[in-house]
Amino acid sequence: MTRNVQSERLQEKLKQRDYKLKALLEITNAINNNFSTTQLLEEFRDILENRLLIKRAVFFTKIGDEWLCPIQYGVEQDFSSIDVRSTFGDIRDMKWLTNNNEEEVYAGFDLLIPVFREERPLSYIIIGDLEDEALKMSPIIKHMRFIQTLANIISVAIENKFLFEQSLKQERVKTELALAAEMQALMVGSGTQNPDGFEVATFYKPHQEVGGDFCDFIPFSADEAFMCVADVSGKGVSAAFLMANVQAHLRALLEHTEWTLESIAIELNKKVIETVKGDRFVTMFMAYFHRPTRTLHYINAGHNPPVVWDRGQIHVLESGTVGIGMLDTLPFINKGEITLSPNASLVCYTDGVIEIENAHQDEYGYERLGELLLAKCPKLHHVQDLVGNIMDAVDEHRGDNAYFDDTALLCCRFK
Repeated sequence: MTRNVQSERLQEKLKQRDYKLKALLEITNAINNNFSTTQLLEEFRDILENRLLIKRAVFFTKIGDEWLCPIQYGVEQDFSSIDVRSTFGDIRDMKWLTNNNEEEVYAGFDLLIPVFREERPLSYIIIGDLEDEALKMSPIIKHMRFIQTLANIISVAIENKFLFEQSLKQERVKTELALAAEMQALMVGSGTQNPDGFEVATFYKPHQEVGGDFCDFIPFSADEAFMCVADVSGKGVSAAFLMANVQAHLRALLEHTEWTLESIAIELNKKVIETVKGDRFVTMFMAYFHRPTRTLHYINAGHNPPVVWDRGQIHVLESGTVGIGMLDTLPFINKGEITLSPNASLVCYTDGVIEIENAHQDEYGYERLGELLLAKCPKLHHVQDLVGNIMDAVDEHRGDNAYFDDTALLCCRFK
């Protein structure tokens, strides 16, 4: 071998090495400068097609749980619908391909390069080219390790970007849910109030950060008050949004219309149908107390029936209509009435209270609640104590079982 030939080959090797170092530097800078996934893929394709002179290439990469095919050139077939898991799932090392391969996906390609990270496949690239006439050597043979390195860098960078973006989204959602929970606590919250003529205590515990239950007590004067408890079907953010919508509309009706319980039920039904188009509904108990007659007027719209303790007797309030938003129009409305003695107590709740199960799948149930009221109400000093007694009994009943639903409780004593 002459010295000139040796010198030419050395210069070619140095040239290739310098080029590869430059390409790696460009890719590294692109990653450090937070190029988008699309920009990184464009950079990768440019290196393959225009600098390494790879004539055909298809690159599959995994983003999240989904396999995508963002790079394909020099081919007629559309590879975007290939089932990557079944096609490449068992291949972990570079594989030379031949024209005798049975898999149609390999036709016209020379090499398959898999990229794994901690035993997980990140990407696959299949490449093919024509012989390089100048050097009598395929670019694939010259550059296959370099291509594998680039594919690895790009794949890891894409996964890291995806994971980072997901973490930002999760943090943003977490922050938004925390703010929503604070707002909901202000709207629903647990606590007590003692307007003239009444003593009221509430308890609220969403199953998730926010929930679809709510309860409200609105005193108009020492002689009049409105109260309600409601449960939006479903859980989580969407239920909470509908809950807030219903509660706001209810308040507007009470403040700005000449309302009756019947008109409120009709208008809320229209609002829920208009908002969710029948995808959700709301069970609701609403009541109006008129002290001069000691009468509690109420409508139970498909809700768990509240319980009244009055002079050692238990009364269950069931009269009303179907759930709000179940039907385009309410088919009937039966308003109930009950006359209350001084110090009678009303307990309104959602199914998170009454349907909680113990280890034997036995619900807490109406009977246990009635027995508790018969035992505790005659000795009651403060209505907040009644809320505490009920929740203590529920917790004792469920044992180690977790709460499965949103839980709301409103207790009111009529002085």
